[in-house]
Amino acid sequence: MKPEKQQLIHALLDGDPRREATLAAATKILRHRRHWHAAGRALAVITLATTATLLVQPSRQPQPAPPISQPHARPVAPLPVQALTDDELLALFPNTPVGLATLPNGRKLLIFPHPGDEARFITHL
Repeated sequence: MKPEKQQLIHALLDGDPRREATLAAATKILRHRRHWHAAGRALAVITLATTATLLVQPSRQPQPAPPISQPHARPVAPLPVQALTDDELLALFPNTPVGLATLPNGRKLLIFPHPGDEARFITHL
């Protein structure tokens, strides 16, 4: 501290019984201000560095994977689809009560009377 300021403080507080308490409180306040000024500067530097990094980095977009080429692969012909008869369909569920109902629009519907049988045999895609 400069000698002039020290002389002013001594002149103002000379003889005051609370001199030490006042100086300690002032020191605490000034230390607190310095701390927050330093924290504000650090935050500003971090914010500036983060912004600069985000602006400088090129945006990364995922690149599509190159197609896997199989030089000797032949195209696979689709398998022929065969429809089951009603008796063949019902034969797929041995020892399980199941019914087959024809709807007015021509579609056929499997009916499982026991709870849980449909979930056990049918997988919905």
